[in-house]
Amino acid sequence: MTLRGGVPFQVNRVAVDFIGAEAGEGFLAAALEAEAGSMIEGPPLVYMKLKSPRHKDRTDVIELIKAGLDVDRCRTYLSDHAPSFVADFDDAVRRAQAEED
Repeated sequence: MTLRGGVPFQVNRVAVDFIGAEAGEGFLAAALEAEAGSMIEGPPLVYMKLKSPRHKDRTDVIELIKAGLDVDRCRTYLSDHAPSFVADFDDAVRRAQAEED
């Protein structure tokens, strides 16, 4: 199977979006080069979720925060690699905190 951006597919009736590293995203390419079956760390996962156009991915970020994601580490990663996503991440942190109150 070849995965190409913009070509949707499903696994067990769940839509899967392929989001890979693009030009200028060496930081993401490095995170995605891990051994097959390994887990991606929180900061690059949050980056990919914020990069996605799907509302569900934004909700996933909120749920990850509520589950104990290292917020400071993610904010630093985003500040270093994708400063345009920091405001979206901070909004997700606020929403997660509001849901826990």
